[in-house]
Amino acid sequence: MVWLVLLLAAFGCVVNLGHAQLLWAQRANLSPADSLAMHRMLAWDIGYFVAAFVLIVLCAGCILRQGWARIPLRAACGALVLWALASAHSMMLAQWPQFEHSSADALAQFGHDALLSQAVVHARRVYRMTLVLKAAAIPVLLWLTWQLGLPVVRGQFRRRR
Repeated sequence: MVWLVLLLAAFGCVVNLGHAQLLWAQRANLSPADSLAMHRMLAWDIGYFVAAFVLIVLCAGCILRQGWARIPLRAACGALVLWALASAHSMMLAQWPQFEHSSADALAQFGHDALLSQAVVHARRVYRMTLVLKAAAIPVLLWLTWQLGLPVVRGQFRRRR
């Protein structure tokens, strides 16, 4: 499971870095108000990138059975569970009816434009997939947190010298 978390964190690094690069490339074309919004998005991208990179380091440490990485990875997995619960429930599920209504309105308006309709259908699919993946991630991360605390697993990690 640590390998899966490592791969997903690496994917997160790449996605956030790519998004930050796209934002940075567009900085000259923005008004001052849009520039402030862009800086906020850049700050989120950088924050997510740093968090994903720290997660990569912790996963690599656990894969190499380094004792310093086990407890911080348990804490990171617990934080990811809380983040998944908070973002999936409070943000995504609470906004589900509004999103469905808005996307249905957009489909009705863009009915004759195939490209825009495909974009709306794609956004709906991504929204649903994100909810499903967050729901699936919660038990996996809880299991990993539990496993990293077992005495048998604890004994497999090398202590610092």
